[in-house]
Amino acid sequence: MFRGKAKCDLDEEAIEEIKMNTHFKRHEIIAYRKAFLYHTTRNLSPPQDGGEGKEGGEDKKGDDDSLDESGKGDGDNSDDKKSESSSSTTPSDSDDTTTTPPTDATSQAEAATTTATKKSQVAPLASTLSFKSSNIPDLSEYPMSITRHQFLNIKSIAMNPLKERIALCFEFGEDPDSTISFEQYMQMAATFNRPGNREVKLKLAFKIQAFTDPKKITKGDLKKYYELVARNGNIDTPVPKKDRKVVINKIMTECSSDSKRQFLSFEDFQRVIGTTDFDTNLKLELNVLGKNKH
Repeated sequence: MFRGKAKCDLDEEAIEEIKMNTHFKRHEIIAYRKAFLYHTTRNLSPPQDGGEGKEGGEDKKGDDDSLDESGKGDGDNSDDKKSESSSSTTPSDSDDTTTTPPTDATSQAEAATTTATKKSQVAPLASTLSFKSSNIPDLSEYPMSITRHQFLNIKSIAMNPLKERIALCFEFGEDPDSTISFEQYMQMAATFNRPGNREVKLKLAFKIQAFTDPKKITKGDLKKYYELVARNGNIDTPVPKKDRKVVINKIMTECSSDSKRQFLSFEDFQRVIGTTDFDTNLKLELNVLGKNKH
């Protein structure tokens, strides 16, 4: 089926449908798919109270502190090291995975039911699929959904101070186990990374900054946004809070159509930001496989 082309577990009909809906090229879809499988099959520590768990076997250190990510390459990394020994993670997975074989008929029946449930939530494997040169384990079937926890542990997302707002844009629920489908994931990847989505991106940029009310950006929202983007990783930059207040008040004075200058409407935001090249920086690197460091 994939003779002479990059191998993928998606059949040609699925790839063509994604091409039509996202305008990604075939090799781009395959790169995103391979990275998606890497993100959904690696070992992760369980979510922590008050924050997400760290990813297993990967160094998260970096200097990314904005949404400026590039979506380039076809994802075929022949230099990737051997894959982690991991199992497919699906929305039905739990942290108390069985580690010993069933010892009686009841346990065997429960195990069979769990296996059947998992299989119903993943895509069938194409006979030509081969990921031996990547960090993706050989599985009989592969995930077609990603959890919020897995998404927030994608390296380019985990390092981004606005990761929670990005997860909101991808329409994840608040629960770490909430999921979106691969098709939804690709739609949002296209929104962020394909050219020609300027108007949609403007709405996303507004949504990211409108913390308390989806229809307006308040002074409190700008303060919170400023505090997030004024960070490098988890280390505060030495910007005095009094300076932040001055900047926020100036923005409201010059840009707000509100009589009391207390918030920015979408129209205010569009009038100011719409004339810049903000859309070239509003990108996410999601189509690159991570490399394990041992």
